[in-house]
Amino acid sequence: MEKTTIANEKTSRFFVRLRRIPGEHWYLANGNEKNVNPKNKIKVPDSIKAQDFLIDEISFFNKLVWYHFTCGDLEGWLPKRNIRKTFRRLAVEPFKQPTQSDIDNQCTAILMLLNSAGIKVDVNDIRDEVEKWHAQSLTLMDLSDLIISLTHSIRDLNGVDFRKLDKQLLRRRPILVKVAGLDNLKSSLILLTGFNRKLYYYNDPWTGKLESISQNHLRKHWKRGNLEAISY
Repeated sequence: MEKTTIANEKTSRFFVRLRRIPGEHWYLANGNEKNVNPKNKIKVPDSIKAQDFLIDEISFFNKLVWYHFTCGDLEGWLPKRNIRKTFRRLAVEPFKQPTQSDIDNQCTAILMLLNSAGIKVDVNDIRDEVEKWHAQSLTLMDLSDLIISLTHSIRDLNGVDFRKLDKQLLRRRPILVKVAGLDNLKSSLILLTGFNRKLYYYNDPWTGKLESISQNHLRKHWKRGNLEAISY
């Protein structure tokens, strides 16, 4: 496919939803984004309009940004302008911590963060560093050396407003958040992976599942965790 790419051709995968706009939503079959005309436009079936579309590639052609999507058996290209700006969910696989220990919670959350960056490491490879951090600090920014050594970047999000959290998620970077009182735990780490108008999505090492929480409840538990958050 001839194109000028605005991001990695195979971007880290994420989910989007269609905007509520007048008229029919449409997409293009692979290759047709080079010659957009009414004949090429394929109507998005009504049955999937409210579903999440998995995006795995971003391209620029015909002065438009295009998202390559799959949704069930369908695949093709959606124009970015038809995508909601108030929804984003990163396709980060949730992991369940093997035991109830704080160390396993922290290792599992960090492992998911690294996995989202395409870094495949065994939990045992980071356990020693996490145990040292656990014994000495427990301040998330003190994980900087570990995160930078593997991702080559760090983002301090301590105490920021929710708009900055949203912006980081729109950059396709999940956020490690320290919370307290969630799952009836004194303290734990979760991985924030998305948002919409009312909710935030997160991978919970305690349950090993994708969960959701209202912004107000997230603020309460995050505040109890001293408003600590980092990303890469």
